[in-house]
Amino acid sequence: MSEEILNQNESATNAMTVTESMKSDLLCAAKWAKFLCIVGCVGVALMLLEAVAMMAFGAVAAKLMPDMPFGAAMGVLYLIIAALYIYPLMKGFQFANATKVACLYNDQYQLARGVTGLKDLIKFTGILTIIVISICVIVIVFTILFAAIGIAAMQH
Repeated sequence: MSEEILNQNESATNAMTVTESMKSDLLCAAKWAKFLCIVGCVGVALMLLEAVAMMAFGAVAAKLMPDMPFGAAMGVLYLIIAALYIYPLMKGFQFANATKVACLYNDQYQLARGVTGLKDLIKFTGILTIIVISICVIVIVFTILFAAIGIAAMQH
């Protein structure tokens, strides 16, 4: 198949050919991306409802049990997570919708727009992954440090 594509491109210096098989694969990926984005939107909506409920019940619980003011904080954390999730959902929809149009109508501009959405989605996910791994490493280091200090304090 690669030879077939290379032979088609001999006359065009910087052109790239998208075969019917590639279009089929892109359409399949676009459909799955759209499905995942719809499920993600439902998840964000549920997360927002949960955040509001946590903040409301957290306020009531804080009055009843002043030692446990975590409900409101968890609600705010859920709001932050939901807000972070909106950008990748938008980029996923951009990939899905533009790629579908590109494949159905042979629209190179829409294909470029779709690929840009996919790039942005993967880049965002990669950066977020680096941040989460960094936070995990910091938590592990501080846990070991505080455990060592606690053990040392117990021995004296």
